[in-house]
Amino acid sequence: MGDPITAWDVKKYARWYPFEGVGIDTYYDQETQTLAAVAVDACRGPQVSLDGTPLVGRLPSELEPWLAETASTLEDPTLPEYVDGLRFGPRGEPYLLGLGLVLRCQQNGDHARCRPVFLAPQWAMRGQEWIEDLIPDTEWLTY
Repeated sequence: MGDPITAWDVKKYARWYPFEGVGIDTYYDQETQTLAAVAVDACRGPQVSLDGTPLVGRLPSELEPWLAETASTLEDPTLPEYVDGLRFGPRGEPYLLGLGLVLRCQQNGDHARCRPVFLAPQWAMRGQEWIEDLIPDTEWLTY
């Protein structure tokens, strides 16, 4: 991504490194020493699409129909049969844990924009509260 990793910011369960030049943060699992999550800056990161739907920098309301449709196709064995794969975190941000996708919000002027976080399966299954602690949204305000 153009920047060498020269230092780590130690977190509770992960090591974090920002690639500021491209608007991406990476998180590495300390136990396995592998890449476990990638977060894309809503304002400066590259556009990322899933099934043809752009996710980065969108208003959360713009993605509601896509979220509902996508969630209805996901099977989540931890949920009752009548509940689809869409969950919400404490801040109301949507989680599609079956896909390893969290649509965090990043403030941009008067609007919150979508900042997708892509998670490895072992992290996605640890739960929403764990993700909130591990990947805070305040890091994006530091650069």
